[in-house]
Amino acid sequence: MVWRKRVWRSLRIGATILWRAIVHFIDDGGATQAGSIAFTALFALFPFLIFLTTLAGEFGQEEAARRFVELSLEGLPAEVVSAIRPAIDQVVNVRRTGLMTVSILVAVWTASSGIEALRTALNYAYGIEDSRSWWWLRLQSIVFTVVMSIAILVLMVVVVAGPFIWHFVEELFKVPASWGWLYTGVRYLLAVLLLYAVVALLYQWLPNRRLRGYEILPGAAVTVVTWLITASLFSLYLQNLGRFSVTYGSLGGIVVTLTFFYLSAAIFIFGAEVNGAWRRDVAARLRAQRAARIERRKARRAALQSLAQDNPGSTSG
Repeated sequence: MVWRKRVWRSLRIGATILWRAIVHFIDDGGATQAGSIAFTALFALFPFLIFLTTLAGEFGQEEAARRFVELSLEGLPAEVVSAIRPAIDQVVNVRRTGLMTVSILVAVWTASSGIEALRTALNYAYGIEDSRSWWWLRLQSIVFTVVMSIAILVLMVVVVAGPFIWHFVEELFKVPASWGWLYTGVRYLLAVLLLYAVVALLYQWLPNRRLRGYEILPGAAVTVVTWLITASLFSLYLQNLGRFSVTYGSLGGIVVTLTFFYLSAAIFIFGAEVNGAWRRDVAARLRAQRAARIERRKARRAALQSLAQDNPGSTSG
């Protein structure tokens, strides 16, 4: 049947793209870049939280910032959360004032280093050379960090208002109390969609080339699905088999956190490689279609010329 052939062809193309992405991930040194991103992400995490909580304090949203951080930690393995929670609590619960202090500016600069690490990895994955000056790239990363912080601040307010909105919906539509699972399901669905949107925006805006929507959506989907599966499996591994404290002692929590960041960075890079493989496959198919059209035109032209030579009288008449 026709639909079976189409499904099989789509699966074959998808498998080919995934295989090419794996090959490019290895050839581009994705594992090494993931280590760099993991260290930079851990290094930039707390300065980013400092700037974020300070920005929230300026708008009187300290409680919203704490609530948002709590919800964000829910998606991480429990062992990773237990390792970084003390430091995060210390950062979030300290009252700060003034956005233009030296410490806050240093925090923004440090947090933007994480964006720079992601940009470098994406340019490698897409095969793009970035010849722009370093100060312009750093300025873009700082602006991206500030804009992302403002977006998160708006999201904080929405997250905090979520229970009140649900209560209003319950009262308005007389939703049974047994339907509480619906609110939980919608909340997790929105979290997944938000993660997908953030990953897609990073894939589109960070590289030194503006990509179309269809060029980034496959990799973003692969990244989100793979990350969710990996986070669940990593949590199960730590609960049943992982005993990092036996090998690393008191540093076990830090090693667990870095390992999780490393896996997340590797998945992020692999998603970009999927986008790169997808772009190359689409470009190759377009070139093949263009070449086929040219060949058909040549064949028709040759056939017309042959017909004209065989019937010279009809041409002259």
